[in-house]
Formats: sequence, structure tokens, C-alpha cells
Amino acid sequence: MGVLEGKVAVVTGAGRGLGRAHALALAKEGARVVVNDFGVSADGQGRDESAGRGVVDEIKAFGGDAVAHFGDVADWNDSKGMIETAVKAFGDFHILVSNAGFLRDRMFVGTSEAEWDAVISVHLKGHFCVSRHACEHWRNQSKAGRPAPAL
Repeated sequence: MGVLEGKVAVVTGAGRGLGRAHALALAKEGARVVVNDFGVSADGQGRDESAGRGVVDEIKAFGGDAVAHFGDVADWNDSKGMIETAVKAFGDFHILVSNAGFLRDRMFVGTSEAEWDAVISVHLKGHFCVSRHACEHWRNQSKAGRPAPAL
């Protein structure tokens, strides 16, 4: 039994890199995990759900429990859907790891406005959207007489 047994986590950007590592570590400690991955490459291009599905499969292979979510963290409704996915799949939600992000690997003077906007959207709006919906969920839980999540 891990220290997170009975907890439910949402990890954004969980298909690769640190997000993947966070999702696996949480699951190994007993948390049930919503693996969010928009399915884009490290530079924000394309769409491929295989990385997110692969992390879910890894978690299930060692006996953990996970579901995939492929929404965009910077989309208001998609980010709300991440929290709803956790509650629907696992009955509750306790932990948010806002890890999604990407960079354009070029000098500042070579970055276009569209590239800058995409990075800012994920790093700022994406963190705001998911965090805002998570906090709304926890506030509603508190108003319903359920204590806020504690680890």
C-alpha cells in the first residue's frame, strides 16, 4: 500500500518527460491517475494519442489504475473535463500536477508572434484553466461538508 492509496490525481502533459514521470510515481504510490496529454510533439505540433495511452498502459501493467484524457489544458471546457473525468472515473479528485508545456527551441529574436502565443497559452492559460476548475471542485466539496484534500 502506497502513501497515496485512495487518492485521485490529474497530471497534465503526462505523455512524456516529467509529466510521465510524475504520473508513474503517483500511481506507484497508489494514486489513481488521469493521464492528460494533448498528443502534440515537444514543439507543439501534430496530434498523436499514443504517448498518453502508453502511460496508461504502463500504469495498468504494474497494477495501478489510470485513464487517459486528451484535452487541451488551455481550453476552458477541456480543462474542466479533466477534473470531471477524474470524478467520473474514480469518484473523487485530490491532486493536480500542472506539468503541460512546450518551448520553441530558437533565439528570442527568431520567435514569431504565433509561436510566442502558443507557448504563453499552454504555460499561462493552461495552468490557470486547470487550476481554476480544480479549485472550484474543491470549494464545492468543502461547501458540501467534505474536507479539502489533505496528503
